[in-house]
Amino acid sequence: MVDFLKNLDPGLVTLNCADGQIYLSNKLQGRIFAGFGSFLAHRLVKELAENPDPVEFNNLGGNSLWPAPEGGDFAYNYPPGGEWYVQQGINSVKTATVEADADHAVISKEIELLNRKGNTVKFLFKRTVRPLTADEMPAVPAGVERTGYYSVDELIPLGEYSIKDALIAPWSLEQFPGAEGITAFGRCAEKAEGCVNDDFYGNPAPRLRYNGKYFFFELGGENRLQIGIKVANQPEMIGAIDRERGMFCVRTTPARNDGKYINIADNDQASGPFGAADMFSIFNGSQELNFYELETIAPMSVDENGIIQPSKLESTSFFCRGDVAALEKILDAEYGVKF
Repeated sequence: MVDFLKNLDPGLVTLNCADGQIYLSNKLQGRIFAGFGSFLAHRLVKELAENPDPVEFNNLGGNSLWPAPEGGDFAYNYPPGGEWYVQQGINSVKTATVEADADHAVISKEIELLNRKGNTVKFLFKRTVRPLTADEMPAVPAGVERTGYYSVDELIPLGEYSIKDALIAPWSLEQFPGAEGITAFGRCAEKAEGCVNDDFYGNPAPRLRYNGKYFFFELGGENRLQIGIKVANQPEMIGAIDRERGMFCVRTTPARNDGKYINIADNDQASGPFGAADMFSIFNGSQELNFYELETIAPMSVDENGIIQPSKLESTSFFCRGDVAALEKILDAEYGVKF
């Protein structure tokens, strides 16, 4: 699959990190991928990547950057009076490389989006990525591979927009293949129970369990489910282990007090755009879709006059690949995750 990605995008930006590689694809709208040699950690749908639909959403995988909110009165995924869609600025507009060397890469594009209220927003979509250093990653035993990256995702308004007319905050969606048998997890600073926002769709409770600071979310099943992890519970990380593929991913993002978290949910947001405040989200695509997502969320930034300011999302994504028993030992030793 890595060879396919390289052949698909001759301008693919490659950053080496430890035992693996990080890829940025301008052709695929600025998505980020990680891999180990020929093994690609992320989901990548060949058919959609090769032959994207000119209208429908090309949900082809990788780590993609999105503007919140998805639903509610200020939604970017619902036109005025219309049905769910993904606008061309996200779905098909390519990024371009601004800078690239062995230590980092910057890609960007200018896009224009219409929200559900009928207002148009223009902004710069910018991603800066660098490989994690050896000191930023847990040590691993022989036979286990590791890689990872730190990203800064920015949405920078190219005009003056009041929060009366539009809201905007960045969130990143990291997508992986599989569902059944995969365990997602997370850790909070104190108590995990009560950390889950389940106001998306479906009831995730039967697939959730808690153990002190930790929660566990068993993926798969017949129904799509999504959970948010509340800022108020001071979440510290999320992740997932795929025992069949022999890999795990852990994602982090820092808590921010320089902005206001908004509801990212794809629903009517009956409690309003500020009715939920999550730092992380996990999507379970169930047996039907057979993929899952680990998502990081940043707050919206505004000035004292209610004018939207540039927003920044910082995330780290760390990947390990190897024997399942060794992976579980690493998760226990480094993150305290005990299955």
